[in-house]
Amino acid sequence: MTVLLSSALLAAPAVATPAVSSPVAAEVASGPNWSVDRAPGGYQVTVELDRPLPIRGDAPTILVDGEPIGLATESADGRSLTVVTADPAVAAADSVEPGWSSESGGTAAASARVPTAVPDAAVEDLAADPLDPGPYDWTESIYAFGDQAVPLAAIGGIRGELEGKLYLPTTGGARPTVILLHGRHGSCYGDGAANPNRWPCAASPDASPARLSIPSYLGYDGTARALASQGYAVVSISANAVNANDNQLAADQGAQARGQLILDTLTMLDNATNGRRVAYADAWTDREVTLNQALAAGTAALAARAGAFPGGVDPLDTVRAADLRGRFDLSHIGLMGHSRGGEGVTSAAVLNQALPNPWAIESILPLAPVDFGRMTVPDVPMNVILPYCDGDVSNQQGQHLLDDSRYAFDDDVLRSGVWVMGANHNFFNTVWTPGLFSFSVSDDWGSAARRVEPICGTDPSVANTSIRLSPEEQYDVGTAYMSAWFRLTMGGEEQFLPMFDGSRAVPASLGDADVRSVSTAPAGSRSTLASFDSPSAAVTTAGAATAAVCASLSERTVPQHLPPCASTPSAVAPHWTPASNGGNVPATPLTRLTWSAPGDGLSVAVPAGQRDASRFQRLSVKLAADETVGVGTDLVLSVVDGVGATWSAPVSQLNPYALVRMPTSDTAAAASTLKKIVLQQVDVPIAELSAAGLDVTRLATVQLTGAAGATDPTGAGAAYVSDLAFESSAVGEPRSRTWPSIDVYAPNTDEGDGPGTTEVAVYLDRPSPVPVTGYVSVLGSATSRFGATMQEVTFGPGETCKVVTASRQGDTVASASAGTQVKASVINTSGAVMGRRAIGFTWLREDDGVLDGGVPLPSYGTPGSACDELAEVQAGARIGARGVARPGTSAVVTASGFRAGETVTVAVDGLAPVDVVADARGAVAHTVAVPAVVDARYLVVTGVGAGTGRTATGQLVVASPGR
Repeated sequence: MTVLLSSALLAAPAVATPAVSSPVAAEVASGPNWSVDRAPGGYQVTVELDRPLPIRGDAPTILVDGEPIGLATESADGRSLTVVTADPAVAAADSVEPGWSSESGGTAAASARVPTAVPDAAVEDLAADPLDPGPYDWTESIYAFGDQAVPLAAIGGIRGELEGKLYLPTTGGARPTVILLHGRHGSCYGDGAANPNRWPCAASPDASPARLSIPSYLGYDGTARALASQGYAVVSISANAVNANDNQLAADQGAQARGQLILDTLTMLDNATNGRRVAYADAWTDREVTLNQALAAGTAALAARAGAFPGGVDPLDTVRAADLRGRFDLSHIGLMGHSRGGEGVTSAAVLNQALPNPWAIESILPLAPVDFGRMTVPDVPMNVILPYCDGDVSNQQGQHLLDDSRYAFDDDVLRSGVWVMGANHNFFNTVWTPGLFSFSVSDDWGSAARRVEPICGTDPSVANTSIRLSPEEQYDVGTAYMSAWFRLTMGGEEQFLPMFDGSRAVPASLGDADVRSVSTAPAGSRSTLASFDSPSAAVTTAGAATAAVCASLSERTVPQHLPPCASTPSAVAPHWTPASNGGNVPATPLTRLTWSAPGDGLSVAVPAGQRDASRFQRLSVKLAADETVGVGTDLVLSVVDGVGATWSAPVSQLNPYALVRMPTSDTAAAASTLKKIVLQQVDVPIAELSAAGLDVTRLATVQLTGAAGATDPTGAGAAYVSDLAFESSAVGEPRSRTWPSIDVYAPNTDEGDGPGTTEVAVYLDRPSPVPVTGYVSVLGSATSRFGATMQEVTFGPGETCKVVTASRQGDTVASASAGTQVKASVINTSGAVMGRRAIGFTWLREDDGVLDGGVPLPSYGTPGSACDELAEVQAGARIGARGVARPGTSAVVTASGFRAGETVTVAVDGLAPVDVVADARGAVAHTVAVPAVVDARYLVVTGVGAGTGRTATGQLVVASPGR
């Protein structure tokens, strides 16, 4: 029998981690609410919390003496964080405290003594107003199939809710469909006992009073209603079960669980619109719930929560299953996700593109997203909205979604980034906004220090300098840009294109909101002259200028091929902030240009075959002031044609934002978060070049040279340069097609007696006709039991598996914990999408004993080649007994193909599992005591290897009574 192994096993073999005591003898340092204990090859640092951490999009870390030591694992009850490290400095720790990933790393440069001013820039008022309601009426209803209605993907085998709000135009026929997904926020509120398993909220189905789930999915009414009035069917879905468990149970912080929940919702809508019976088994209440029952339950759920809305709730309409028949056009699908929901919609798009028959997802919008996994998304227009005053995902890591995807695939779609300068993280959702819901609400830029910070603060004392939007203003910006994006990309309403193509057009209804867009035009509407991400003979320098390709932030923990672009704190450099699931993977390579005097600079020779720009609208380049620039600098952009005719203009005239550091103040709250370095778009209309007398069919050279400016009269300076191209504004051509997927297989290993290596396999699900590249990481460190490993892997045509070798540090000393768990990942892919097993865990077993009676992990055996073991895991194995067993007798079941010395857990229907160690040939044999009474003709038998995760399946045939 051939079996498909579960995603959890292929990512890392599933092994139950035994409870291990923390003996006093193993403790080497401690303080109030924290301890440092010996662990395999190092130390386990634990912080006890007075209360669970606030649920936010960011990932928790532990700070030892002010320095982050790595991403923390959150305990099941949310009351402690742990990190395993071999850094001996932690044994002498003076202080240990929790922290947040996006707020860690780098050294803040000196800030301006006063708040920096936002430069004046001509902003085109867009006449088209996406806030104007459309001609359609619509109904609003809620469906709730139950808190445990669907299995959730890659999150410990738990089940979650299938619940959401429907906004359905009353006009007949199928409507293009947009799904909205909230992010990581508080899951539960109210009186009554909490569920120790975190989800569902109540301690039991009949608890009274019962804690209720927070309806975050109701927070996007503005966008949903704006789209419904224009004829779109909108579904805003709940993901609280994921929120309650992602930090504890998911290797990817819940991205795949959220993405699969979206795909499951599409399946439900497909069944509903095609008139099929829709019903789900809710494990919490142990009953089947039909669609009609779910719609009734949704109405009751809103009534139960109405008291938590200070302004009350609008009544729902009466909608039945029959009303949904023929109403969803699933040949046109758009997705919006907020915070961790932003990575959820990218995961949905990527999971979809690995399906044999993908859904027609033609637009996605991550809003203030995390990007822990550096996912690249082909074939789908993407708009990433990034709030400057984000106090949660304060490093705006969603910028990577655009940077990584733009050249990763042979596709033809628009990618746009929109920076909302006065916005925080939460106020795009009314259920997360104080005064609009009564529980788990906050201004995420709302600590005592941040409230009085002069740029993003909201205290009256900083009103004259703060750029913050009011909650109402921010919500309107979100509604306008979300609804306009889907109307543009799904409805072809090109009047909204200037909001997203870098033109700096803002709807007049938004007043003086500072909203900035930067785009990469579709490949069919772009001719890239220089990407600046690698050295090129076409790029030369003049005078004392230097032009060096760089990537990432400094202080990466493995050698890098390129020098760092900056040494600022992570939150100051969104292009280069390290990914949680691959912090050493190179980030956004570009060119760092320095010059000493006016006239110094660089020149790009336009390739002979690309000199005719007459079919394009503009010449575009992306620029940002270097980290060494205090306030601003300037360059002159020049274009020369084939006979020497020249057009020139200062960059400060073309885009005043481009070479000025973003706003900041001299406060500690701003030093590690604001003054961000973000590439801005500088455009020159081709028509302007033609009007100046240049032959736009024979453009030969583009130059950037130093200039004396208002912010720096010396004429010296430095800037980051990227993406020089002839472009035209367009959405491009989204496609629904299947791409190869790429994953990692990281089998478990024993620690060994000294330094050694362990293998990780990175593999494709099918051969690719084009090269495929991914970056493979084992997230250890130079001082941990697992070494820090990062390697670029490229598959040529026909290749499907490559081995990456990671270092490990074994010893002959017992420790307090049974093993060390780390992540393995393959991210930032090109030519293939990340698969369901692209991020997972692997274990290194303590093989010298566990102190004070701790329970050891099962033996992982002697490993072979990771690619060979992967092939065996994918092929599966047989386990069973010869002949027919009689009830009340014994039978020997056997299997082979495991590692020598690997513990194999043998399970037989109705009997307790038994661990058996494979012999030197990798074979196992187990004597089964067949019960005297057997109801079935056969008993299902499985054998699972602890090291490889290889699963053998089969059956034990049992004789019928009387035979």
